[in-house]
Amino acid sequence: MNKYFPDIVTRDDVLRPAGYLFGCHPFHNRSFVMGVGVRPKDVAYGNNRSDFTFIAGGVVPGMLLLQPDYIENKDDWSFFWGQNECTIGQNAMYLYYGNILSGM
Repeated sequence: MNKYFPDIVTRDDVLRPAGYLFGCHPFHNRSFVMGVGVRPKDVAYGNNRSDFTFIAGGVVPGMLLLQPDYIENKDDWSFFWGQNECTIGQNAMYLYYGNILSGM
């Protein structure tokens, strides 16, 4: 979008989600990509459903919004799969997004 419509979608609009993935967000400065960033995720619920898995480069969804408006992100407990699960689909999207960013 930035390549074809630079007046509508700026370069900063494209890079802002990468900053969020790597730990630049208001709740905490933990990176959602395992093994990447200053404070990366250390514990995940992996594709083999192993307890406390570490998958290098795995992307976790991150924070959950619980009712009635509580933001939760428990880093050291892998069984909250909604916020600590590494899936193949997320990892593929992360690689695709990284490829797009490298071409900017």
